[in-house]
Amino acid sequence: TIQAEKNQTAQVTISDVNIDVSGTGRYDPRLGPVEGKAAISAEGDGNVTIELEGDNTAKSGYYRAGVEKDNGGNLTIADADGDGALEAAGGEQAAGIGGGGGSSRDSSNITIAGGEIEAFGGAQAAGIGGGAYGDGSNITIKDGNVKAVGGETSYGKNGGAGIGGGSGAGANMVELGQSGAGETDLTITAVGSAGAAGIGGGKGGSLQSFASYSGTTTATG
Repeated sequence: TIQAEKNQTAQVTISDVNIDVSGTGRYDPRLGPVEGKAAISAEGDGNVTIELEGDNTAKSGYYRAGVEKDNGGNLTIADADGDGALEAAGGEQAAGIGGGGGSSRDSSNITIAGGEIEAFGGAQAAGIGGGAYGDGSNITIKDGNVKAVGGETSYGKNGGAGIGGGSGAGANMVELGQSGAGETDLTITAVGSAGAAGIGGGKGGSLQSFASYSGTTTATG
């Protein structure tokens, strides 16, 4: 857990970290969803910056995002030295990077500023953005090699966007690249699952306010 105080920025470097709590939590027929653990959780009212070094893995449990964005400010994932990678996988109904399940499903103010990033949403959730039925907004990818894949249910319906909203939800203000940057090495691959957009809304959702300035983007619904 990374706790950011109001009007402050919590800066954390992770180096060759492997956190796998994917086996935690479950759906209980009597109690309903029992939340698992989040591999990495950004919390508090301030900003959180995660610097990547080496190869890092974050796999979360039921209803929890791989890197869960639950702080009031901005979440930035960066790679200043050009040597960092992150694989983030959400649990059931939770994004790879962004919103979890339940009340934390909406997610906003996420910036990817570099690194080799792979983000896999759990069932019905976005790769980067909202959990199941959660909106993804103010998502900016400035640099790096980014792959984001939305998740779908086991019976092949109700998918999440690669970048944007979970199933039944939309996306707003998705920005790729940097204005005036010219040609860059930014590469984005976004894959939506089961009726969802590569970039935009999950199944049944829509996209508002999109801009692409630089880099190479491949988006597949």
